[in-house]
Amino acid sequence: MKLPLVRRPSHSGSVGASNLADPKILGSWRSPSSSAIQLQYESLDNLIKYTSAYASYHTQNIMKVLAIGASRNIGYFAALKLLKTGNAVVFQLRNVSAFASDVEMQPFLKSGQAKLVKGDALVEDDVRTAWTEANADGLPVDVVLLSVGGTPKFTVSKGFVINPPNLCTASLLNLLSVIPHDLPTQPRIVAVTSNGVTSDSHKNIPCLAKGFYSLISVPHADKLGMEKVIHWSAGWSEDSWKDGAPEPHILPQGWEERLGGKAGWLKSIVVVRPAILTDGEEAAKYKAGEDIPGLWTVSRKDVAHFISNDVLKNWSKWEGKAVSVGY
Repeated sequence: MKLPLVRRPSHSGSVGASNLADPKILGSWRSPSSSAIQLQYESLDNLIKYTSAYASYHTQNIMKVLAIGASRNIGYFAALKLLKTGNAVVFQLRNVSAFASDVEMQPFLKSGQAKLVKGDALVEDDVRTAWTEANADGLPVDVVLLSVGGTPKFTVSKGFVINPPNLCTASLLNLLSVIPHDLPTQPRIVAVTSNGVTSDSHKNIPCLAKGFYSLISVPHADKLGMEKVIHWSAGWSEDSWKDGAPEPHILPQGWEERLGGKAGWLKSIVVVRPAILTDGEEAAKYKAGEDIPGLWTVSRKDVAHFISNDVLKNWSKWEGKAVSVGY
């Protein structure tokens, strides 16, 4: 009997747990640079040994990531980078054939290191299914990457609009409604919003860029709803929220009750606020931090680099912050 396993090589390239070196437990083991690890066991005795080894392996510095809104753009690029460094990623996708012709993703899907769960982030039951499937092996999700975004359409009267107008806020509410609030260790959450969404961050936008930002006020109203939900859920200071209540069609009355009615329950989150997004290549050179003035643009690939190579590797540095990133 062969069981595909996607965890847990250390970043140094070694297995990192002495009891995993036993070939009777490992069966055939492929190097951490490959896209999967396979264990083989043929008896109950080996199964017991495997289970112990699997639990030990989980303590290594490799993550299980639930990616919502990662069929393309920032979420996709970040997830692919995480897969290439040995992590496991469970994708919730409306269209599970999204990666059918993706030559970079296919090896991870075939090995089991990447898993697809059909569902819509706008449907709470679908998000619950994704959460359940991601945790089905008994090992908890370490990270949730929420990078939901629509394709804006330009209108003369409103500038760029998305449909539905509360796409990102509703998806976040569904996610936070599904994650149990009493978990011993909550997953780390990375939520992608946008620079200039709040009044404070808008002040830091270059003057010449503010004309463009006026054209994306509708999508930004949705991102502001996200930030309000996060601000309340994480228990950030009410004095630091200066933007009032988001519009009712973005954040309906009673949303707090959906999340248990108690602020401050969310323990581990980073908000990533990209500048104006481009399809440029990864430069791995950008500015990132709170209240950075003068950011113009940033490529989606560089935002993904920031998430995978900085935020998740230096969590204590960024935890509990809303971080702008750009050039």
